Amino acid sequence: MKKISTGEPSNLKTYRNIALILTGSEESKAVKFFDEKIAQSPNGENEEVVADESQMLYLIMSML
Repeated sequence: MKKISTGEPSNLKTYRNIALILTGSEESKAVKFFDEKIAQSPNGENEEVVADESQMLYLIMSML
């Protein structure tokens, strides 16, 4: 599995945690987006994210 710049795995759990830290709310649009993706994924929160890290951060920031 790919790693992001922090050394963490590039998966839905990692990006959900980043979204939570940046927004500070479990109810934020970004966190809910990742919750939906986790619920839909056969691998849950461990689903690998193949998009580039900068693209994922842009996605999260656009939902703030």
